[in-house]
Amino acid sequence: MASLTPRPARRSPPFARRRSRAPGLLFARGLSYARRACVLAAVAVSVAGCVSMPSSGPVGAISATPQSTSADGDVIEQLPAGPHGTQGPAEIVQGFLTASASYPANASIAREYLLGSVSRGWNPGWSVTVFSKFNPYRQTLSPGFGHSAQVATVATVDVSGDVQSTFNGSGQIVSAGSQGGTAGSYRFSLMKVDGQWRISKPPPARRLLTVQQFADFYRSQDLYFTNLPTSLDQPLVTDSVFVPVGTPTTELVTNLVKALLPATGGDPQSALLQRAAGTFPAGTSLVSVAQTGSTAIVNLGGLTRTSTTVKEQVSAQLAWTLATPRASPPSVAAVQSVELELNGKPWIPPKSICGIRQARSPVQNQATYACYNPYPSRPASFSFLSHGQVWSRCGSETSVQHGLVGPVVSVLHPASAADLQCGRSAPVPTKSGAAPASVQVPSIGTPSLAAVSPDGQYVAVYSPGNPDTKELSIGPVGSSTKLNHVPGIGSGVTALSWDRNDDLWVAENGDVFMVPVDGQAVPVSSVPADVTDLSVAPDGVRVAFIVQDGPTSLVDIAAIIHSPQSSQGQRGPPSEALPIGQTVQVGPGLVQPRSLAWYDADDLIVLAGTSSPALWVVPVDGQASSISQPAPIGADSITADGAMNALVAGISSGGGTLAVSTGLEGPWQPLGVPGQNPAYPG
Repeated sequence: MASLTPRPARRSPPFARRRSRAPGLLFARGLSYARRACVLAAVAVSVAGCVSMPSSGPVGAISATPQSTSADGDVIEQLPAGPHGTQGPAEIVQGFLTASASYPANASIAREYLLGSVSRGWNPGWSVTVFSKFNPYRQTLSPGFGHSAQVATVATVDVSGDVQSTFNGSGQIVSAGSQGGTAGSYRFSLMKVDGQWRISKPPPARRLLTVQQFADFYRSQDLYFTNLPTSLDQPLVTDSVFVPVGTPTTELVTNLVKALLPATGGDPQSALLQRAAGTFPAGTSLVSVAQTGSTAIVNLGGLTRTSTTVKEQVSAQLAWTLATPRASPPSVAAVQSVELELNGKPWIPPKSICGIRQARSPVQNQATYACYNPYPSRPASFSFLSHGQVWSRCGSETSVQHGLVGPVVSVLHPASAADLQCGRSAPVPTKSGAAPASVQVPSIGTPSLAAVSPDGQYVAVYSPGNPDTKELSIGPVGSSTKLNHVPGIGSGVTALSWDRNDDLWVAENGDVFMVPVDGQAVPVSSVPADVTDLSVAPDGVRVAFIVQDGPTSLVDIAAIIHSPQSSQGQRGPPSEALPIGQTVQVGPGLVQPRSLAWYDADDLIVLAGTSSPALWVVPVDGQASSISQPAPIGADSITADGAMNALVAGISSGGGTLAVSTGLEGPWQPLGVPGQNPAYPG
């Protein structure tokens, strides 16, 4: 991953190892979900059916990123050989494709396969078409104008195969084929000059790569879009582009800024977040990009007359997208701060940003915009169910590392509502069985699921078979008498998750509903069929599902498309059906996912497996999943909340028990107080 990536430093080795790998398997599904589209294969596919490569020529070992801003820039690859006089047209095309795969590192070698006039104009940028593999090349020879019919001086070579995905000049995915790929082809034209074949017509502004080549030479990079409704202190929304390894810093910064510009009738800036998150304001243009030391200077046009709020949001997007806290590797002059210029004039931010008094300097970094963090990690309390009650306790990882955990607190008892916050009470040993007295809550029956909102203000409780038919109730935390029945939701609820707008998301009998805290259930349209679990991201825009697809289960993500915004930036009332955007399948290699939770802005934690379930780290940008650790025996649910909180697993056997883990590698510690279905806020 590029060193400009503004993610916090990872402390867990599985993340570091996984981030150096390239994309795995993605599927894109439209509104009908009738067609599943494979974006990137989970298993690398070798180039099959190609003509033989030359047996001679120089081969060496170089770094793929001599000027790289990539954190894993020490990837070693073979140095492609340039053309020689004995190669035929198909071999020339093969050599060109091999050399151009590692663009820009071997751009000069790739240009040797082109005619001189064509070579000077060849600049593919980040645009790429990814094939599962290439079919055998089809070569056609013919004489050129004025030559004897026996002398072949022009040729065509057809390169074809199953197209898995295409990416635009910003590295964003813009199309995908079916699961087996959609047929695609390109015809190369060649000419014979001084007895040697050269390409006269390469793909215009695009490269052709196999899945394996894409895995070797591309890395993911985060972009940060604005949250809708647009207002101050809203967390940014993360999406990824894929960047060629070895891209020079200036080109990298330029293309990332271009990816944040509003679409101008071409490819959407983000297929996943389209209509759900915002780019720079309409009319914004990129004037120039420069770098002074570790500061990127981004000069934009079209923003002079916008409000201070809009300018602050633009600066926050630039800081989170471009600035990284430290250089990695140390030899690379990574961008650590940004300066926003408006038509060449430095923009000076207001005195107070994120409620904190700031130095009025044109140079900004991520710390300047801390409240825009899409997933701030802080100690949090997880709720759980035990003996017909809803409880909570602090899951701070620091405490769990010392064999301690927060004391048990009733979510519905008024006297203990304030104690739901971590740090209010001294932790107790994880093996402690001490618990407060039960609270009489006659209106909720015996709950099987509960969820506390991210702001800690509301709780949702689901009680199947409640004799008062109040299966789902919502009310303020700390109140056992003000839980209100939610009409329209009956039995069959399998998942609850709050978004940051205090709207509850419910999976019921495979369908999905959104319930405003003071309103009625609204169906969510365009969701996959047979949803068994769901979790809304802390940014409030992305949502992850587990979907039962015949005999197997899949993990999907999508973006929430809220209703139109008012002039004050507030959400309007929900329509008859709240839509979500394009659904993308993630989690290549997962077998029978059972439960999921957001770990941070880029990753899910998924409990998956049949007889011996394990925890998997699942990147939401489509990179390959990585196994974290075996889950406790009998585990059937998992919850997580970033690096500062322990993982908590629910175990159905033995009447319901809980276990905590200090990190992604374990070990697990059983809790002395029984419980089931743990859930961090959200």
